[in-house]
Amino acid sequence: MAGPSIVICSEREKLAGLGEDSFSYSFDCGDTGYISVFDGCGGMGAKKYPKVGNRSGARVASRLAAYVTDKLYEDKQFLFDGNDCQRLKERLTEEFAKIRNTIETENGLKLGGDLFKTMPTTASIAAVKNNGSSITCEFFWAGDSRGYFLDAEGLCQVTKDDIKTDEDAFTNLRSDGRMSNVIHAEGDFSLNTREIEISQPAMIITSTDGGFGYYGTPMDFEYIILSSLMESDSPEEWENKLSELIIPVTGDDFAVGIAVYGLDDIADCREHFKERCQFIKESYIDPVGENADEEQLLRLWQKYKPGYYRR
Repeated sequence: MAGPSIVICSEREKLAGLGEDSFSYSFDCGDTGYISVFDGCGGMGAKKYPKVGNRSGARVASRLAAYVTDKLYEDKQFLFDGNDCQRLKERLTEEFAKIRNTIETENGLKLGGDLFKTMPTTASIAAVKNNGSSITCEFFWAGDSRGYFLDAEGLCQVTKDDIKTDEDAFTNLRSDGRMSNVIHAEGDFSLNTREIEISQPAMIITSTDGGFGYYGTPMDFEYIILSSLMESDSPEEWENKLSELIIPVTGDDFAVGIAVYGLDDIADCREHFKERCQFIKESYIDPVGENADEEQLLRLWQKYKPGYYRR
């Protein structure tokens, strides 16, 4: 047993040097590893800090959360003992408070209330333990960044968005529900967690909303992952092709991390998912074409939805 056969992370900044999404991953500790993405919340975290090059609190937050997650893994504290979420939350709370005290100035503008937070960021983190024929996956999240797995049955969303309304993945693409919870330096945030067992072969996926949130349906997100894979002869090419499909559509920074388990290499991965990719294309992509009708999209979503939420 070992780590994944393929790990990629497609990410881009909408404005070079000003991006507020971040990611980290590592699979250096035997049979365990993790992938993670973070989306600094530019609206509520727009305040800039001279002590860190006048960067926004949102940019600082996403990078700090990525660092803290990586350090926890490096310290071998993803133990899959039921306490990983608490350990991670404590470490995030401690480090965010420490950096806040370092970069805040006495005469700095203090903004209060729901609309403003100090160094706010979403998170989607997947810690993975390889068991041989299956993997144990702990998902941790805050905000509307998501964690998924993708197997021969298709894409499955494991996390549940922290938003103020109870909407599914289809309706939220149209309403962009306001977030009810993010990581931030005040410390009064929640870190959600779910542990599930997943049979191999499978992909584990984490994504900020810039990766999935600008398509017409959740089916489109599955299709771009698989279609970019079908056109690739190496992990590097897959990473680039996935970015090429997201960039023209998204109106945001994005980060999408993928770890593949139970398949030998990119050719084996292509072969395994070829049938699923063709099915998605013929069942959900081709019928719509360029003139998407909302009623038709909703019917297709209702057909796709049970598999998407099967876990």
